[in-house]
Amino acid sequence: MDDMDDMDRARAALAAGAVTACLPYLTLKLNWLAGGHLGIPEGSPLRDGGAALWSVNALTVAMDATVLLLVLALVRPFGQRLPGLLLALPLWGAAGLLGPIAVAFPLQAVTGVLRSGGGSGDGDPGRLLEGWVWTLVYTGFTLQALALGRLFALYVRRRWGALLRSPLRTGATEGAAAWAAFAVAVLAVLPAAVSHTDFALDSGGAGDRRIVEATFAAYTVLAVLGTARLLHGGTPRRSRARLWPTLITAGTASAVLACWGGWLLLGSLSGGGRTVGQHDDRAAEWTYAAQLLAGLLFTALLARALRRRAAVRSARLRAAASRAVVHRADAPRPATGRTGSPRPVTRQAGVPEAATHRAATPPAPTHQADAPRAGTAQAATTPRAAAGRAGGAGGGPQPGGTPASRR
Repeated sequence: MDDMDDMDRARAALAAGAVTACLPYLTLKLNWLAGGHLGIPEGSPLRDGGAALWSVNALTVAMDATVLLLVLALVRPFGQRLPGLLLALPLWGAAGLLGPIAVAFPLQAVTGVLRSGGGSGDGDPGRLLEGWVWTLVYTGFTLQALALGRLFALYVRRRWGALLRSPLRTGATEGAAAWAAFAVAVLAVLPAAVSHTDFALDSGGAGDRRIVEATFAAYTVLAVLGTARLLHGGTPRRSRARLWPTLITAGTASAVLACWGGWLLLGSLSGGGRTVGQHDDRAAEWTYAAQLLAGLLFTALLARALRRRAAVRSARLRAAASRAVVHRADAPRPATGRTGSPRPVTRQAGVPEAATHRAATPPAPTHQADAPRAGTAQAATTPRAAAGRAGGAGGGPQPGGTPASRR
């Protein structure tokens, strides 16, 4: 009981933290949608972003409001009864958009401190936003990612814990179609991987930009390796590797590729990305589209592998339950007499039950068995005749019940 109370308190604290982390971003976005300029310095292009930027801001408000509903579903009992896909899709999107921020922003903060207060190039007050806006918003995003990740872990442990704790290796690999889709995804993500790696290794680039690009390059590698490891079931062997670390890592990395590829493509096609300095030439758009396709393919392959594992596990559980029922039905029942009370039944190996029953039941005495047969010099062998002869001789019964022998 105490453990359940502690778990409930932990969920409530995480939910409160996630909601609190959403409030600064929602407040700023609502202010901008209403025509305000809170945190936007003079001369910033965000002051005159037009309808495209307004639409992007409205979309991000809706996305952050979805996080509030998601938190509610993760902590309330009704969330356990919701269809899995209804929760998986927003969680997948949240993981994809918040994943790079949760990794890159703390690293940027640490390197900024080491550089004695060197700030982010994107946060230049004369260009886009006041410096405190970047710190406040991205700190909130990082806290959202941590709180949602922990809430999701508690949720899936209660609902799908047995499946996620199953062994990683199953002994069966995916078919040729799955591997062909995997090869297409790898080829599609290759231009984005090269681009991210090139910017990350550019010694002349800004430090914050290099951290972001290195983060995206790392997520690309994790998506490829994690998906390949899950598709290749391998030979079963004694290993403590479980399904959930590989699944969570590959799923998050695939979501990062798909969500950020789609977000950057949307910004480029709508024109809203140009306001914040996004690179949006034709080659970049093709790269974003290919990254989106790769992320969706990786996610579909992971979902397919997970669905097959769940089906196999359900079939094994049903087979085990069926064998248990048959075993109980075939269990021997105690023999009963006419009154229904159990009677002992003794059986010998190789002797039918009817013969054993006849041997265990003493025959009824008859006069022919009691009297010696005429014309025979040998004594009768029945117990009653032997006892009569022994008593007539005056010997009485011998110790152990053995009849006396005649001379």
